[in-house]
Amino acid sequence: MKRLLATVGLTYLSVLSVVFYFANGTFTNIIIILSALSAFVGIFFKVIKNKIRIKKSLLDLLITVGLTSFAACIAIILYSNFIYRPVIDNYSNKELSVEGYICDEIQKNENSYVYIINADKINSNSENVKIRLISTVDLKCEDFDRIDANFTVSKAENGYNLSKGIYLSAFYDEENDSFNSTGEKQFSLYSIAVNIRKAMKSSLDSLLPENTSSLCKAVLLGDKHSLSSDIKADFSKTGTSFLIVVSGMHLAIIAGFVLFLLKNIIKNRYALASIILAIVFCFMAITGFTPSVVRSGIMLILTYCSKAVFRRTDGLNSLGTAAIVLTLFNPFAVGDIGMLLSFSATAGIILWARKIEIYLSRKLRLKGKHKLIRGAINLISVSLSASLWIIPITTIAFHRVSPFVVLTSFFAEPIVSVVLICAMLASLLYLCPIISFFAYTFALGADIFGNLLLRTISLFSSLPYSCVNSDKPYFYIWLIFTALLVIIGYAVKAKGFYVRCAVTASAVVLTIGWAVYAIIGNNSATLKIYNVGSGVTASVECGSNISFISCGGTNGSAYQIIEDISGDFSSIDSIIIPDTKLKYAKYLPQLMSEFDVSNILVYDNNTDKKLLEKYGGKIDTFSSDCHFSINLNSLAALEVINIDSVTYQYLHINGSTVLFATSRSDIAKLPEKYRTCDYLLVDSNVKNSNLLSCKNVIFSGDKSLLESKNSSIKEISDNIYTTSDGVAELVFSGGSNVKDK
Repeated sequence: MKRLLATVGLTYLSVLSVVFYFANGTFTNIIIILSALSAFVGIFFKVIKNKIRIKKSLLDLLITVGLTSFAACIAIILYSNFIYRPVIDNYSNKELSVEGYICDEIQKNENSYVYIINADKINSNSENVKIRLISTVDLKCEDFDRIDANFTVSKAENGYNLSKGIYLSAFYDEENDSFNSTGEKQFSLYSIAVNIRKAMKSSLDSLLPENTSSLCKAVLLGDKHSLSSDIKADFSKTGTSFLIVVSGMHLAIIAGFVLFLLKNIIKNRYALASIILAIVFCFMAITGFTPSVVRSGIMLILTYCSKAVFRRTDGLNSLGTAAIVLTLFNPFAVGDIGMLLSFSATAGIILWARKIEIYLSRKLRLKGKHKLIRGAINLISVSLSASLWIIPITTIAFHRVSPFVVLTSFFAEPIVSVVLICAMLASLLYLCPIISFFAYTFALGADIFGNLLLRTISLFSSLPYSCVNSDKPYFYIWLIFTALLVIIGYAVKAKGFYVRCAVTASAVVLTIGWAVYAIIGNNSATLKIYNVGSGVTASVECGSNISFISCGGTNGSAYQIIEDISGDFSSIDSIIIPDTKLKYAKYLPQLMSEFDVSNILVYDNNTDKKLLEKYGGKIDTFSSDCHFSINLNSLAALEVINIDSVTYQYLHINGSTVLFATSRSDIAKLPEKYRTCDYLLVDSNVKNSNLLSCKNVIFSGDKSLLESKNSSIKEISDNIYTTSDGVAELVFSGGSNVKDK
């Protein structure tokens, strides 16, 4: 069977991804049954192939895909039940005594610190568990320090954390938690790579202005934490975030540059291959063994090893091998969206880039000359094929596409190559005392081209429709239709005529879908109430606008909420805090750190000044006995009423009304016109609730808490929804409905 490793590796990766992101128990069982059935059918017909005419290659493919899919399902089930689940069952939602060490570089954001702890003892029991600890204060420790600490943990929801083996997360509470560095260091080979990374970052900070230094650190080392929110938003809108996420492209550029320098100096192919492989491994280590870099590293290792023995490698087989290596011992590696984007883009380049280049060259009737034009066509072909193949993933994961990504990449990628090489040489030369003065020349190049890159991305991000929300029914229909056309094309070995017809049909379906949707209109808004334990976090979304009417809860939910909204929004229009208690305001620092927030309103109760003092220049306040209105977006307006130091929020959203009543609310004091609503949002009992006329109640909390401590809420309405099972969504589009995620 041709390309066996490609078939096995890419099938294994694809099935793991589907099960990881979409499957529940029933769905997984269906996949297992179908894959086993596929293998059985293939084996059955192979046995009787002399009686029935079926291509042997098709039977082999059916058997291989079936067995691989079955193996992938079993692997992720076993890993989940025997590796992941015991950690969650034993330690999630508990206060732990932890001994271990900081196992990676401490990440410092504007308002928080992130510590990755490798715990070797939990509650005095030997363990090997990674915990992600977030703190708004400096815990006075360094990378690879041994520590002992006490804090409450919850399970890590973020797929990237799971891909790195981080199954638990915690938010440090100064008042209730403890954290101490023992003064000892935990040595590992990886600590050497981290120290080199920090030294290179320090070199760039010394050589370059802040903006270009942060850009170079992102491009070269994958450190995006020091990038301003405006710059990150521009890259996100243009669909070129892959340029500031260290990936296989960056490793290929560096390896290609080194090969260009050495190929005429070192003639021995074994020595040259050894040097390239050493550089590949060092770059993987310095960038933290990012899965997309490791994918490229494995492919480069296979390529250069084969060259050393005068053999050619097959790109798809190398890609399949990389998929097997990355996921065989850690099926949760598919939780890293960046890795899936890397595999998808690489597959697109291998399968389509050369064909697109040949097609364009023929249409332009290019001959042997025109090297510059041929280079431009090659760049367009690579960008186009990669961009087309990542559309399904970006659509599902981020709910947006960037129509100008190919054009933007055409101008930006050559600049990134120059920035990457200049930044690498500048940061390394600066660390060599005798020749450090050479670093300034390359730093100048990095600064010039870095500013050029920022201006280019900013220009494209300012264009109309530079980013289009793809979370629409017609877009998914178009995506499925196009995928079917591609599959049919490969099945019938389609030529030029079919390709032209398929492209035309795909464009027609997309255009018609967009036109129909535009006529019908996207006249809907969504109120989301998150499951945050004790407290309330609620957002109002409409199109590209999002506002929060409360953002509080327990420690473990903050980054789950940030990850949920960051795929759709780069900024927040308004945050209204009804009380500075943590149950309504705890996540404000994280939201301010991760997003641009245009308007922040906090009730000033004259007792808790800590939050207001920390962010005094960015927050507006309102005081007792006031009433005002805010237009959150085109479909939602909010009335804020404060009576006797209690804040009520009355939301008018697309013809429906929602009353948010905080703790200590007394309906008898609320003006009568606000006592009637379609939905009541609460997290505790309210006084005189019998005065309310309410159709539905949304309780922010668990069902058990509702039953035990808030039983009077059940008397308000027969229709009660809780956040026990996840996010409660109220979708208002003429009519309204509630659904649980």
